[in-house]
Amino acid sequence: MKARINLELFLDDEVALLPKHIKLLKALDETKSITRAANAVDISYKNAWDCLDLLNSKAKEPLIARVNGKRKNSGSELSAYAKDIIDVYEAILKIQNNLLDEICSNPDIHAINNLKRNNMKLSAKNQLQATITDIETGAVNSQITAKLSDGVLLKSIITIDSQKELNLEVGKEVIFVFKASSVILAKTDDKELKISASNKLKGNVTQATLGAVNAKIAVNIGDNQTIHAIITNESAQDMRINVGDEVELFIKASHIIIATQA
Repeated sequence: MKARINLELFLDDEVALLPKHIKLLKALDETKSITRAANAVDISYKNAWDCLDLLNSKAKEPLIARVNGKRKNSGSELSAYAKDIIDVYEAILKIQNNLLDEICSNPDIHAINNLKRNNMKLSAKNQLQATITDIETGAVNSQITAKLSDGVLLKSIITIDSQKELNLEVGKEVIFVFKASSVILAKTDDKELKISASNKLKGNVTQATLGAVNAKIAVNIGDNQTIHAIITNESAQDMRINVGDEVELFIKASHIIIATQA
């Protein structure tokens, strides 16, 4: 048994790169001519021109360039950006096909259930990728220390049974998951603040939205990572939290769930 799914790589909300577009772009890269590329994929010149013009207009950067700059009738070629897009498309397609082959070669209920688990959606807003650097095992629980991409260390406390079930070990990549309501916020100018939470991070507020009762606060902790917190409107107003403010974030180790990728 075999399975294949056509891959679509969206350039914007409406326009997607389809297999036929990738084929046309690769033909253009080889022939340096829209006319010859159209012949190679067995479509009309107008069809090829319209496709390329649409893709070029929707991409973040130009996909097509003249071989000799602005000179007329000099031929066309792909930009470096277009070649990168093709590489990404083919890499994703390869991963997709390998996964489908694996499923089809072993189509049992356990494999399907594993896939369902891998695609579970969590209600917890905060999910940070990290690499385990240390494991301390006690009588009942284990303390897992992991490093974020920017070097910051976070700790999670889970049961020994969970550690064994997840097959956690030093060097393994994991995801630290915790709810926005588990995040405690403090202004960095509060020198008297003392909190027992073992995890402490710093960042800058990028969004602060008041709701009917609670406020949603988004904090950039660096390296393109954002932590979301939910606090009461009263707390947000008392702290005078505004976009751009530097704040401290505290999360108890017992509030962090560890997830792994199969």
